[in-house]
Amino acid sequence: MTYTTKWLTDKTRVEELVDFFITHKTDSYISHSEIMYGRALDAQHWNPDLRAVFTEQLMTDYDYDGTSKLKILIAENEDEKIVGMLVFNIISSPFKKYAILEDMLLDQAVRGQSLGSKLMEEVITEAKKWDISFIMLESGVNNHGAHHFFGKYGFEKVSESFMLTL
Repeated sequence: MTYTTKWLTDKTRVEELVDFFITHKTDSYISHSEIMYGRALDAQHWNPDLRAVFTEQLMTDYDYDGTSKLKILIAENEDEKIVGMLVFNIISSPFKKYAILEDMLLDQAVRGQSLGSKLMEEVITEAKKWDISFIMLESGVNNHGAHHFFGKYGFEKVSESFMLTL
């Protein structure tokens, strides 16, 4: 099967992206950003209002100048159905321009076909064009497959996250 990738330039497919995320997420995917953004209640439980929370995040995550900070790269099959997604958040601080790879998900049916590699290589290529200094990401503690995948691209562990629930 042939897959294509493209950067979304508008918000018309947000509902489809949210549906894709909800369908393909796993409990091991939960990490501190899911908890911070309200997509998960804690490290083991997704928010029952995940659809509304994630839709709001994708629709309203804008920078101070009104431009979207989120860049969304999707992979589609021949029927233009989303089979993979990558959400990239560009941060321009006074000191560095960097990015956070917020989310990356693939349909289980397409794993092992190098589609994740295609998405990752495209985002790295674009990040260099955008003069981004580095890419950060975080991953659920039990998401070992993702840890291995990101390690192949040179991502290194730089910290560990801890949480105290009050």
